Amino acid sequence: MIAALGYLYQGDYSIPIILIDELKKEGIEVMDLSLGALKAASLLQILQPDKLIILTCDKKGKKELRIYSPKIEEDKMSSIMDLYNNLRGYYMDLDSFLKASNSLGVLPKDTKIIECEVENEEGIALSEWGKECKDMMKNKLKELLLVPDSEKNE
Repeated sequence: MIAALGYLYQGDYSIPIILIDELKKEGIEVMDLSLGALKAASLLQILQPDKLIILTCDKKGKKELRIYSPKIEEDKMSSIMDLYNNLRGYYMDLDSFLKASNSLGVLPKDTKIIECEVENEEGIALSEWGKECKDMMKNKLKELLLVPDSEKNE
């Protein structure tokens, strides 16, 4: 399953949302999980995918495309308490989604995150870097979809 987490009309944060339509035209279905952390995790609980690729964006200070597997916390109670105490259950950011998914125990072990660095945080337009990173994200996703599972861990 391929999922997108993003914010429409928030500059580079909208890259995953823009890619939903672009990839659909190429026959690749991407589910929009920008529903809020708890609702998205609940949907994941219903779908129960074996594999998950998440397209997202974040501002971490280094212009790059990041590909990684999330660290899954063992303590489900602390995940839900963090969401509750910080009122993050309705946020659409990756960290809140991962905490909600962890608290419900629905995040597949085979989860990959493809994440663009955010340069422009406001408005409709992507930054020049955002346009470049969007294309990089799209190409990396296609690459991951073509590689057989047996070769991904080598």
